[in-house]
Amino acid sequence: MKSSFDKLRAALKEIRFEEEDGARGQVEVEASSVEEALQKASSKLGVPISELEYEILEEGKKAFLGSKPFKILVSVSERVFSFDIDEETFRPGAAPEQEELRRDSDGTFKVRISRLGIMLKVAPPKGKGQKVRIEDVLVALSDRGVREFDKTKIARIVRNSSGEYLKIGEWVSDERNDGRVTVEVSEDEMRAFMTLIPPKPRGRNLDIDDVLETFHIKGVVVGVKEEVITRSLEDDAYNSLILVAEGMKPQNGEDGKIIFNFRTDKKVQLEEDEKGQVNFKDLDLVENVVAGQLLATKVPATEGKSGRTITNRVIPEKAGRDVDLSPGKNTELSSDGMNVIATINGQVVLANGKVNVEPVFEVKGNVDMHTGNILFLGTVIVRGNVEDGFSIKAAGDIEIKGSVGKCLLDAEGDIHIKQGVMGKLGGMIKAGGAVWSKFLEQVNVFADKNVFVQDGIMHCQVDATEKVICFGKRATIVGGRIRAGEIVNTKTLGSVSFTETMVEVGIDPKSRQRLFDLEKEKGKSEEALEKFSMNIQTLENQAKVKRGFTEEKQKLLEKMLTTREEFTSRLGEIKEEMEELRSYLKLLKSIGSVSVSKNVNPGVKIGIKDVYYDVKNEFKYVTFLLDGGRIRIKKYEDINIEELVGKRVR
Repeated sequence: MKSSFDKLRAALKEIRFEEEDGARGQVEVEASSVEEALQKASSKLGVPISELEYEILEEGKKAFLGSKPFKILVSVSERVFSFDIDEETFRPGAAPEQEELRRDSDGTFKVRISRLGIMLKVAPPKGKGQKVRIEDVLVALSDRGVREFDKTKIARIVRNSSGEYLKIGEWVSDERNDGRVTVEVSEDEMRAFMTLIPPKPRGRNLDIDDVLETFHIKGVVVGVKEEVITRSLEDDAYNSLILVAEGMKPQNGEDGKIIFNFRTDKKVQLEEDEKGQVNFKDLDLVENVVAGQLLATKVPATEGKSGRTITNRVIPEKAGRDVDLSPGKNTELSSDGMNVIATINGQVVLANGKVNVEPVFEVKGNVDMHTGNILFLGTVIVRGNVEDGFSIKAAGDIEIKGSVGKCLLDAEGDIHIKQGVMGKLGGMIKAGGAVWSKFLEQVNVFADKNVFVQDGIMHCQVDATEKVICFGKRATIVGGRIRAGEIVNTKTLGSVSFTETMVEVGIDPKSRQRLFDLEKEKGKSEEALEKFSMNIQTLENQAKVKRGFTEEKQKLLEKMLTTREEFTSRLGEIKEEMEELRSYLKLLKSIGSVSVSKNVNPGVKIGIKDVYYDVKNEFKYVTFLLDGGRIRIKKYEDINIEELVGKRVR
């Protein structure tokens, strides 16, 4: 009875391609190399190269005056069919990859004729698969033309199924029947392809030494894929074009580049706060830097690495192109020439390939939703207005050509406002230097030096360490509270409608304001301390009688005692600081004066140091001075407005 192996072999022999202008699935092609021929055949037959077999009918040659093409007969390999069978191995069923996934699979065997002798390898079955039969091994040996072998060893090898090659007979050399290998080198000498040709009956299987010897003849010495060769020999990958060597392509050097340590695109940067809300006024369009900050770093070009063909010919690399790193305005190169560093505080700007630091940030229009809030480590110039709800903070000066609404302006230098401020009871202006404005209305102003206003100060809270000067033709101070360390000067003070107006001089406004804040905090602390003491007394009484005094109340009592100690301690600190401020204000050398060149109206309260005077009658052309612990009213003492103010506000 025929075995399954015999049945499959017979079935394969019966399969024939139909004739159609020659054999179907077979084509004869001419080309300058085997590789090119297989590519042509693959295109004509419509199958991948890996599924083709070929026979060289005529060897091609290359000569100086001409070349002779290869003539090759190419056909579709039997492996295209779903049968997985060859001359040495019987593997019924699925492909190896699929077989590994199967839970049950039959044992396998393989016969190889090598220099060491006739070799047999038997692998055990998996799961419920069938073991290899000795009869199948004998058929395979017969097909290979092997007649001399040790049947006892075969039986032992099949029984043990160790999966290792073991010798079962001697090999008698007959080179005519041995397997062969052909090697094709691509024209650019960057790839080599191997084709294994199976041995004839009684012929020896190829080994890696055979392949490497052919490589040596072809001059292939670089990039040899020995693992691919070994696997192809083991898998009997016959009559397939296999890539077995690749040259090393040159690695060209990378171009130099500059890494900028700041945003160069200036896109809007919106951030969420802790509550997930976004302030659309904080657009973060200005990128500030400080002196000494690293702005840009040069990454030098690299040389690259040469390549080699499989014949060990050197392929030169290309070096990367260098890039120039040049400092711009207010920047400098580091000592090694690889970094750009800021020399001043300001806005970093990339212009014409150079990094510049601008000490001035200019807004050509209004400060609004297009610009967002501005934070700048230099001087800010606004050509238009500052709309309600926006802020400008500058480490230098702030200069505004238009008007200012209900905004925050904060500068370490001077603040100059051309058209005035409409604070709407919510604006704030803080300057480390002087404040200049055409008018101030319903705004809080704090200046470490002077406040100069042309037309009027109306219903404002103004603090100046030195002077508050209101000097124009309509110069008026009415409503609010004005405090200056030295002088307050205006044409009109108060109004005919008895508007309450407070003017204080001869003081440090910041210290006076701090004293005022401490007084309010002291009052609140004393009130809270009194309430705590009453509650503590109640709990302590309950603790004495032990009626209704739970563990929770005990914890509450302990917590309230701790809080009372904190309030008492803080209250002591407040009183101590208040005493120090009062002593400091008394020791100030500046006495101060209030001068009015036109009218002083009732409703005005004048304070010089810690002495106050309520104006109940109208006065004209007067100066208020402190004399002998009392405020005296004298003839107006003229001051040089031009010298104090200059011509900045007109």
